Amino acid sequence: MSLTRLNRVIKLALQSLTVTLVLLVVWEFAIEYPLYNWLGWAEASVSIPARWGHVGIAMISAVIAVSVLAVMSLGLMRELKAKDELMRQKEEERTLFAADMAHELRTPLAMMRAHLDLLDNPEAISPLVEDVNRVTRIVEQVLTKSQIENIEVHPGERVDLVKLSSSVAAYLAPLIIREGRSIEVIGAHNPVFVDGNAFGLEQALRNLLENAMKYSARGSTITIEVDESPALRVIDRGRGIPMADRERIFERFHRADRRTGGSGLGLYIVRRVAEAHNAKVSIEDAPGGGAVFILQFAKK
Repeated sequence: MSLTRLNRVIKLALQSLTVTLVLLVVWEFAIEYPLYNWLGWAEASVSIPARWGHVGIAMISAVIAVSVLAVMSLGLMRELKAKDELMRQKEEERTLFAADMAHELRTPLAMMRAHLDLLDNPEAISPLVEDVNRVTRIVEQVLTKSQIENIEVHPGERVDLVKLSSSVAAYLAPLIIREGRSIEVIGAHNPVFVDGNAFGLEQALRNLLENAMKYSARGSTITIEVDESPALRVIDRGRGIPMADRERIFERFHRADRRTGGSGLGLYIVRRVAEAHNAKVSIEDAPGGGAVFILQFAKK
């Protein structure tokens, strides 16, 4: 049982006790006593002070029950907090271990790529180059995950979404074109500023574009739309995303299609960055087919 669920149980128990006491008072003084008195039954001889005694006994019983519940709950909450802290420490250890391993892999992967580039048969080594690039990107995402877990947006940090979109689009354009797609940036022409961490937002947008490239049709255009609301939209012309999967795809290590490869961290990184910026990430159907990923920031 989580702390949140335990708190709900305690709150419900207290509410139930309160309602019971209120109903008892109502029954004793607003229903039973007037009714018995009107009917002339012997029960009416029970005086109001005596009835308050009945209520008092019930209240004392309720206080004892609440006290016992509070003591039991306190012990359980301490136990749950200790377990949560242990799980948090283990998660931090796993994150640090993964980051260390990823960091150690970067150099040998770079060396492999350098040696492949020196070979004289591009067609023969092309599959190897693609594999090295794919593993390199997975390593980068593992490192990025460790960096964005505790990402913070400091006061005064401002990011222009128009400039950010143009920069990331220009960086990924060669890869997108090589994969048989094109990319465009539309929407606002004037700067659209948000309070944000430039590194985190760059990684979020990059992962959205890589996801769009992975699932969009060859020959189609991937669109970044900057809205003054402010918001970022990444639009692809793929097969779209079923409604049932629109929450799950942001989970860590979740992959909608395992045949496409990848680490399953890309959209998780997007969600973590959105949370750090008090932004909302959502998915809609694109007109004519495909998906629209929306990163909606809070209005100022």
